Amino acid sequence: MEHKIEHKIQEKATEIIEHKKEQAIDILETKTSLLKKIFLIMLVIAVVGIGIWFFYEYKVGTFRDVESFKFFINSFGVLGPILLTVFQCVKTVYAVIPSTLGCIVGPALFGTWTGIICNYIGICTGSFLAFTLSRKFGVSLVKQIFSEKRYQRGLKKMEKWHRSYPVFLWIAILLPISPDDFLCYFTGLTEMKFKKFAIIILTSKPFTIIIYGLIFGYGFN
Repeated sequence: MEHKIEHKIQEKATEIIEHKKEQAIDILETKTSLLKKIFLIMLVIAVVGIGIWFFYEYKVGTFRDVESFKFFINSFGVLGPILLTVFQCVKTVYAVIPSTLGCIVGPALFGTWTGIICNYIGICTGSFLAFTLSRKFGVSLVKQIFSEKRYQRGLKKMEKWHRSYPVFLWIAILLPISPDDFLCYFTGLTEMKFKKFAIIILTSKPFTIIIYGLIFGYGFN
């Protein structure tokens, strides 16, 4: 009899412990999810704010040519390389900003390899951000940024290259004439894992950036 009572007490204690564990896990998951949402909202606000500032500078003519952009970057002194990196990140998220300015000006102002590194970090970060935003907010966001015609063109290419889309994306990102910004956003709508996308960006991007850096870095220095 005592054994049965003891067994029931143990069962009840186990149930209570398991219930408490489940509650703790639920609370932890809720807090983690909330923190992720807060971080994402803050990230979006920061990107939008910086984008509005760059868009304003673009409208007033700051990015109209290489010389005006060089003056803009130089005005920040020692923070110039950081601003260039941020610019290259933002221009990937906001397609309106000319994409080659940073690749030309960075090596010319800060030296070949400093310019290359700033451009590489900025462009890769912007590519990851565009992919993440697209993955999070879906087709509606992509259609707000790009035209319906461009979106449909992307779908056709996806259907054509479905089985070898990673290879197509790697080659497309490698080429300097490809619409990198659109490809990053569009790929976020596919089933491709972020890890694979990151490898493609990190391995295909250096070639064009280094070529620009060598030409304009050694050409101006």
